[in-house]
Amino acid sequence: MRDREPEKANADSWSDEIGVQGIEALPKRVQRYGDAKIRALDTAKYIGGLKGEQRLAQRVQTCGDYLVFRHYFTVDKVRLHGAKLCMKHLLCPLCAIRRGAKALKAYLDRWEYLATQNTRLRPFLVTLTVKDGDDLAERFAHLHRGQRELWKRRQRGRGSVLDGVMGAVWSYEVKRGSGSGQWHPHLHMIALAENQPSQEDLASEWKNITGDSHVVDVRPIDQVNQVEGFLEVFKYAVKFSDQPVTDTWHCFQTLKGKRLIGSAGAFRSVVVPEELTDDDADLDDLPYATLFYRFVKEGYTLSHT
Repeated sequence: MRDREPEKANADSWSDEIGVQGIEALPKRVQRYGDAKIRALDTAKYIGGLKGEQRLAQRVQTCGDYLVFRHYFTVDKVRLHGAKLCMKHLLCPLCAIRRGAKALKAYLDRWEYLATQNTRLRPFLVTLTVKDGDDLAERFAHLHRGQRELWKRRQRGRGSVLDGVMGAVWSYEVKRGSGSGQWHPHLHMIALAENQPSQEDLASEWKNITGDSHVVDVRPIDQVNQVEGFLEVFKYAVKFSDQPVTDTWHCFQTLKGKRLIGSAGAFRSVVVPEELTDDDADLDDLPYATLFYRFVKEGYTLSHT
């Protein structure tokens, strides 16, 4: 295992994936992908030592072996046009960065449209937790059932703290509890409403639903820096690979095939592209230079243009 400190999943590290980037920003972007690739190699090495998992290990190991960027120099925009990617975002930090950024952009775009339709609408960050436990599968199922019941109460029209929520998108995040060392699944949600949902009422309703958990959080998202607020939801994919390899593997084995992101109301129709490279169709008619990067030992090197 390498001793390099992994890059943390925060707004400074990868939310700029959704922004328009020129050629001056490319070295930092390539460095970010290189750090992620190195961590993917550590994960692949661990998986390769497990019985019957050599094919998966090879897939993760070769992810990001090359990256192809196009620099549309007349408008100074750089797009990731091609790459060898494994699409295993719960195991691979590089694919996690790209998947998280795709979801972040899709829902931010939707929110910007909704805000023009209802100027009184505001985004709020809602966090729901359940009590820590040793059994990840059981704790995740408990959280999932609680979340479904919370929305069913709203749909039944019998009174719920979410009655004023016009749309929501949420994701499940899993990590070890800092104090307990046990599994701590929780849920981050962007809730759109004209008025802030009551944290006190939500805590009471959540305890009534789960039977063992009342810790919730409701806070407005900074209107100036909305990206950081939305990032709390869509960095879930990065967080799975930002932990010890043994925990990452256990999370993958337990949660693969499960939907870790969901939406309701005004956010339900949002489509997140499956393709992890950048969409450059809007630049098709412009001249560009192709930059081909290949991963060599500890990072990417520009092979040719």
